[in-house]
Amino acid sequence: MGVKLVYEEKHHKPWLLFIPSYFKVYEDRIEAYFWPYKHVTPISEIEEIKIVERIPWYVGWGLRIDPFKKKIYFAIHHGRSVEIKRRNGYWKSIILSVKNPEEFASIIKKYQNNQGKMRQQDFFKE
Repeated sequence: MGVKLVYEEKHHKPWLLFIPSYFKVYEDRIEAYFWPYKHVTPISEIEEIKIVERIPWYVGWGLRIDPFKKKIYFAIHHGRSVEIKRRNGYWKSIILSVKNPEEFASIIKKYQNNQGKMRQQDFFKE
């Protein structure tokens, strides 16, 4: 049995010339896609998740990178967004401009807590 999809958000903005983009949350990972790049973040690697009030105007729209700060932006809009800080990997910070940042963050936190409980259970089995 596969891992369950628990949240999906697709974007088709006319100013993006119909370039597909989406955000998906599975029980064990987050997928962010903006053509032609897909980024996958395992929930177990998330150090912190927080709401940012806005993405700076100079970032622009679309897929943007800041190699000096090791940040990647999936900028669909410049309003309230979610920032995910990772423990490992090249991109230490992923910013996702989701429609409802509070809901998105709460779903991820719920699965973070579930994974922590499962790791504790596995530890105490031995």
